[in-house]
Amino acid sequence: MLRLRSFFVALLLSACATAPPRQAGEPWSAPVLELCRGVSVSNPPATDAFRRVLAYTPYTAVRNIVVARAPVEGCVSSAFGPRNGGAGAFHDGLDLFTGSPRVVVAGGDGRIVSAGTRRGYGLTVEVDHGRGVSTLYAHLSDLAPGVRQGARIGGGAALGRTGRSGNATAVHLHYEVRVDGRPFDPLRIGD
Repeated sequence: MLRLRSFFVALLLSACATAPPRQAGEPWSAPVLELCRGVSVSNPPATDAFRRVLAYTPYTAVRNIVVARAPVEGCVSSAFGPRNGGAGAFHDGLDLFTGSPRVVVAGGDGRIVSAGTRRGYGLTVEVDHGRGVSTLYAHLSDLAPGVRQGARIGGGAALGRTGRSGNATAVHLHYEVRVDGRPFDPLRIGD
C-alpha cells in the first residue's frame, strides 16, 4: 500500500513539475491570505473583521526581483517576528498551515542552492533569486522531481509538498524571504 501511495505522490508531483509554464499574469500565489481559525496566533499581522490580512498583495518586488508572499494555499498560523512559546522568541518566517500536504511552489525564478534536511527545519529547499534575494521553504514532506542543488526553477514551479519534518507540530510551510542572508517579513518586505 505504501509503495502504491508513493507512486501516486510521485505521479502527482511530476505532473505539477512538468505542467506547461505559467502564462504572463497567471497567479501562483494566494490572492487572499487569512489567519487560521481555531488557533491563537501569538504574533498576528493586522487583519480585518473576517481575519483577512490587511493590505495583502500576492507578490512583492525586492531589489527588482518579484517573489510571492505566500507560495502555498494555506492560512497564517504564525507570522514573522516576536512570538510567545513554540520554537523560540523570534520567528524568522511565515508559517502557512495546510492541514494535509499541499503543493509548495517556488516564490520566484531562480536557482536551487540547497535541497535536503536541515536541523530544526527538516526537509528544506532554498532558492537564490539573484541580487542577494533568496527564499527558504521548510518542513516539507517530499520534493518534486528535479528539485536538487544547482537546478534552475521558474516561479510557480512545484518544489514539493508541505509536511511536518524537523521541529514541526502540524503540516505547514515555514517560508522565509532573505536579503543578503538576513530574513525579512514576507508580508511586509517591499512595502
